Amino acid sequence: MGLQKTEQKEYAKFLYTEKNLTQKEIAVKVAITEKTLTKWINENEGEWKKLKTSLMTTKPHQIKNLYDQLARMNDEIKNRQTVTQSMMKPIKLNKEGKPAEQKPEYDPVVLSNVPTSKEADIITKITSAIAKLEAETSVGDSVNVGMEFCEYVRDIDFHLAQKISEYFDMFIRQQLQ
Repeated sequence: MGLQKTEQKEYAKFLYTEKNLTQKEIAVKVAITEKTLTKWINENEGEWKKLKTSLMTTKPHQIKNLYDQLARMNDEIKNRQTVTQSMMKPIKLNKEGKPAEQKPEYDPVVLSNVPTSKEADIITKITSAIAKLEAETSVGDSVNVGMEFCEYVRDIDFHLAQKISEYFDMFIRQQLQ
């Protein structure tokens, strides 16, 4: 016995938002046409697309990206070659074309393993973004918890899980507005 239409739609939604499958693969798994799947994806002002986007931009995913950026920047600074270069002052010449003053041997400028002011600013901004993300709850976080809960209830009572899923979808739609 095949899935009922509502079950097919819920399963298709799960596969579309949670798994990295093509629309063709989803249509085959759910036993529907690609045209039907496209219709479901686009209805309710593209709700599935918004949901998928919010799941892809979850707080843990964003925090991981920021930590990766910070690590790359710190590694680049740490592994940067130390360079000393000489900056010569212009020398005034007298009427005979000889130096009027003694030239300095060198004025060293050292480029080292310390961040530049621009790099320090970027590091500060990334660190602040991480702190902010770690302190707040996003729609993606809510979706993750809700979907895990629905999966848990589905194993116990499939029809109750469908009802909870409907209410949860309404809740998420409201959060996305």
